Amino acid sequence: MSFAFAITETMRGVHHFVDPARGPAVDRPFHFRINWGAPIRSSLNPLSGRFMRYEAEGELFADGLTPQPVSCRGALAIDYFGEHTISYELDFEADGSPWHFVGHKTDVRLLRPLQLIKTHTTCYGTITDDAGTIVSRSVVHFPPESTLPFLRSFRLRWR
Repeated sequence: MSFAFAITETMRGVHHFVDPARGPAVDRPFHFRINWGAPIRSSLNPLSGRFMRYEAEGELFADGLTPQPVSCRGALAIDYFGEHTISYELDFEADGSPWHFVGHKTDVRLLRPLQLIKTHTTCYGTITDDAGTIVSRSVVHFPPESTLPFLRSFRLRWR
């Protein structure tokens, strides 16, 4: 048994199809809301294989691909010291087909706090089909109005 934490994060923005067969390359609404977290000991231990890597699950909506928000599951990885990224990998299904979202917050450098306003809140991503073909590209942001709900969602529990 150990302490674990969980937090809820919302990201909102747009996506556009890259294949004209799926629709015109116009900006369409895209968002996800995920709960992520892990046992504190393993997620903060640099010697563990789970260092700053967290399980995630929630809902995702991609206009033109999902008819409404659908369940998603995957992981969030924070790499402040190597690649300087925060990465999201979420799997979901729409119309009976599997899809994969990969997004990255880039150039997240703790020693540049003023840049964190952009780099910690902007995520560039792609949606691929089950063959790995890119279907859509996206840009989502952490909405400023969700800061307080984000902070209030922090939960610590004995697991």
